[in-house]
Amino acid sequence: MDFKSIKIINGPNASRFPSCTTLLVDGGDTVAVIDPGAGPEAFAVVEDKYIIDIIINTHYHFDHINGNYLFPNARVLMNPVEAGFFSEIRNVAKWLGIAEIFGDSGVEDWIKKVSDPKTRLTGYSPCYRHEWWLSTRREAQSYQYDREWQIGRVRVIMIHSPGHTRGFCCPYFPDEGLVYTGDIDLTGFGPWYFGSDGDIEEFVASARRVAQLDARWFLTGHQEGLLSRKEFKERLEQYLDIINQRQERLESMLREGIRPEEISGHGFVYAAKYQVDPWIAMWDKIAVRKHLNVLGMDVPDQ
Repeated sequence: MDFKSIKIINGPNASRFPSCTTLLVDGGDTVAVIDPGAGPEAFAVVEDKYIIDIIINTHYHFDHINGNYLFPNARVLMNPVEAGFFSEIRNVAKWLGIAEIFGDSGVEDWIKKVSDPKTRLTGYSPCYRHEWWLSTRREAQSYQYDREWQIGRVRVIMIHSPGHTRGFCCPYFPDEGLVYTGDIDLTGFGPWYFGSDGDIEEFVASARRVAQLDARWFLTGHQEGLLSRKEFKERLEQYLDIINQRQERLESMLREGIRPEEISGHGFVYAAKYQVDPWIAMWDKIAVRKHLNVLGMDVPDQ
């Protein structure tokens, strides 16, 4: 389903990570793509029919920015919290979790590897994908949160929705009755707040606030796709309850005598077999820390 001025471009494999669903906004005299993570093949029709004037990123994660480089003549807009990340990529490493888990040397190693297209890739994450480097080479300008502006003739409001990242936002199109919920995605995996800048309470509050927008349609960035307002609201609490299930799992492991610093090794959010990938291991450690913080427990060295 497409809307009058908005085309939905799905990524491969139902926009599963590390791709995402992209929006093409045809404002007449201005054409924009929002989160161009659908991939080069998905954009083939775009290249034939449209000249892209603006790239709009809702946040800095790989699956939502990795196609920025495909539109070299477009102006890049990012949320005001994260707009400086493209001119200083170390901020990506800091907020994503690399500095927290691997320290400054890990940050420098990551920058070296993503800048080299010959770096060997990891199995389960986009850890060293060169598109990180290609898609962050242009300095981004910022848009404003929670204020109406226009992409040509199309009205949009970028709703600040922190929790997934500190700067994350959801584009809301009042004339189309559509909100792009991005990584408030209702997948069976559950909410993702495993970067250093992620926050459990803010994620929950933002998701519930987005659900109250006056929209008929809610489009997720991954897998689930386009949902009616009723469908989105009905499924949201089940999705958010996965956070509680994680918390219960952690507390059960503690009662079993597993020490806090050992929990990640047992596969807290990501199964241990996937933690051969450095980023999967990193995110699992950060997840443990965040859920320990809910209990007021000290964060262990891991």
